Amino acid sequence: MTAVLDLHDTALKIWRGDTDIESPGYAWFDGKQFRFGIAALRTQRRTPREVNTRFWSQLGTAPLAPPLGKARHTADLAHEHLQTLYEEANRPDRVLLTVPGSFTREQLSLLLGIVEHLPFSIDGLIHRSALLGSASGMGQGLHVELQLHQTLVTQFQVSDGHVAATNSQALPGEGLLALQDRLANSIAGAFVDQTRFDPLRSADGEQTLYDQLPVFLATLKAQGEAHMSINGYDVRVTQEDLACVGAAYANALQPLLDADSPILLESPLDQLPGLVMDSSAAGIDNGAIVTTTLKFADSLRQAPDALVLQRRVPAESTNSRVAPQTESPAPATESHESNPLPRPTHWVSGGIAKAFTPGALSPQEIQLEQQGTSIILAAPIPQDLNINGRAAEAGHVFTVGDVITDAMGFNAQLIAVEE
Repeated sequence: MTAVLDLHDTALKIWRGDTDIESPGYAWFDGKQFRFGIAALRTQRRTPREVNTRFWSQLGTAPLAPPLGKARHTADLAHEHLQTLYEEANRPDRVLLTVPGSFTREQLSLLLGIVEHLPFSIDGLIHRSALLGSASGMGQGLHVELQLHQTLVTQFQVSDGHVAATNSQALPGEGLLALQDRLANSIAGAFVDQTRFDPLRSADGEQTLYDQLPVFLATLKAQGEAHMSINGYDVRVTQEDLACVGAAYANALQPLLDADSPILLESPLDQLPGLVMDSSAAGIDNGAIVTTTLKFADSLRQAPDALVLQRRVPAESTNSRVAPQTESPAPATESHESNPLPRPTHWVSGGIAKAFTPGALSPQEIQLEQQGTSIILAAPIPQDLNINGRAAEAGHVFTVGDVITDAMGFNAQLIAVEE
């Protein structure tokens, strides 16, 4: 079975059948071996000198400075990361590979050379902005892609039944890591104001804050406010409290945008508080890449000796995967009697929606029970399970907007699908 591998450094993902693995572009040398993805991400603030986050954006053969383990250059780290993903995805024979427009011709050539020394072959090499542009159903626009260390803005347009990704512009220094730093500083300020506790004064506190950011932002978008707990201290933050972060990012991004072109914001930018664009904007999850790639797999496959970056892909006929950017909901009130939330019908993870029904919810066999018209969380509860950023408790009644996470990187949001 052909796998789809998305080389987007903020969240490298590989899909193979029902397997969906996310492994962000972090490499950690623990003193004995390299570890990648979530394990490396969750030690970065504790061991910054042993973690490299630039080996995909700076893919090359120049000597590593500073050195990291036995790796000679970033190409060695990329090779090890791909080998790890290959094993975790149950060793696919063939892979359809999607890459951002920031890869140079030399980096693409090096990437293909690296894969020649791995036990799988590449069936096709595709521009990820063209795929997301196709999945969006938009006739033309600008894809805003948040990488670890920069933002990439790529123009796409539909012509003759195909979506073509054309020019790309980079905004150096305005990547996910910089945004996380600004969010962390704002949230730490709220901790100091509300509790006199500063989580950034210790490596453990800092790491805990950064680890909670993804779920925190998802909850903030869904509910208008979110809580975070660190070392027994609890803080409440609203979207208004963090709006300055999104506003500053929008100001930096604006010179790269065309007022006449709609904007396609890739997750997690669609969750950033205060991010308001002059042009119309819509959000899309990178999980749309796998469905679009597999839908058009036959036309995207290439001969092994004729691999080139495909900037044109067939256009989708619908725009069901695009979520218009609207104002965020107001914080929930104490009573929901006058405007009850509907019961969730599906949970979404990695762009894939699955029915949310009584029984076991993967990946930890979380037990769901029906009580009247509600679905509740039943015991036993995995120790690392969180709902909306807080430790899960038996009896929780699930509602639309709930975000379920665990320490292994599982992240799902509950939604209601109307007939």
